[in-house]
Amino acid sequence: MYSGNEDLSDLSDIGLKDEELDKILDENRLKIRIIGVGGAGSNTINKMSEKNFESDVADIRTIAVNTDAVHLKEIRANKRFVIGKALSRGRGAGADPSKGEQAARESVNEIDKALEGSKITVIVAGMGGGTGTGAAPFIASRSKKAGSLAIGICSWPLKGEGKVREENARLGLTNFVRAADSVILFQNDEIVKLVPNDRVDAALAFADSIMMQAIEGIIDSVTRTTQVNTEMSDLEKVMSKKGIGTFGVGVSDSPAGQRVQEAFDQAMNSPFSNLKMEQARAMLISITGGEDLRMNEQTEAMELARQKIGRDAIIIPRLGTDRNLTGKIKILVFATGIPTGYDNLVADDSDFSVNSID
Repeated sequence: MYSGNEDLSDLSDIGLKDEELDKILDENRLKIRIIGVGGAGSNTINKMSEKNFESDVADIRTIAVNTDAVHLKEIRANKRFVIGKALSRGRGAGADPSKGEQAARESVNEIDKALEGSKITVIVAGMGGGTGTGAAPFIASRSKKAGSLAIGICSWPLKGEGKVREENARLGLTNFVRAADSVILFQNDEIVKLVPNDRVDAALAFADSIMMQAIEGIIDSVTRTTQVNTEMSDLEKVMSKKGIGTFGVGVSDSPAGQRVQEAFDQAMNSPFSNLKMEQARAMLISITGGEDLRMNEQTEAMELARQKIGRDAIIIPRLGTDRNLTGKIKILVFATGIPTGYDNLVADDSDFSVNSID
């Protein structure tokens, strides 16, 4: 018992010092790998190079893989390599998903090495072509076999791209859902409605920026310290074995009392896909505001989510502040486990494998 007479001058030596804490953090840094597969996926990785994703608590690396060496040469990433060199000779997969898968199989050792030690792997691809459609599911399956949480992010082709690409996309999404923990789906037809008068290249760049926001949201959920934190186990609750999901974001600068409802409605009515978020089985909801953000605004957002998707759903909240959002509130939502025609493909156990992929 402390009597009041003890010498407290050495209390600074009690517990761990900053250097020791830094060593522990460095030894246990969370490895996150974001891998863009094919042309569309690599373009998103290229877009990510414009931002700084460095973190004190995570080792975050971007990877770009493609069968097309000419396209890959234009991509900026921490690591990039051609898959299926013997098969494609760096000339692409000819919009043939089977060649995309074969290329990934040929380069399995290089893929495994690039993903070694990763605890969260985000696989980004466009569905409908050859490389992304065929290789992304295979890479997701290798990631899960290595013990990583495998999150797919993919885009669905425009209707105007034709029936063959649509059929390819269905095949690719089928395999992607079976191989990954969750697949966040973006539909290009819905996204281009937001920029109908833009040139094609500008519209596609806008689509890349939306997908990058989703990736950033996943990274932030496990790396950024906030007032109400989320961590790896929370992300797993929302993403693990949850099938198809979607992403939404809403921002409101209305007065307090209105802005939570407005931002929540925008996020739930996501213009990035036509999936119904209210049918989700799990949701990660991130509420960010300026220094004027109030605790009861998180409570309000959580209650809105409960009313919208039901009290049996898993809802994980995250609350943080950002000086750039003074007077505003931003709500970001990941909704997973949404009923679709792909539900019966989701694995029931961790040993599940895909016959056409394994």
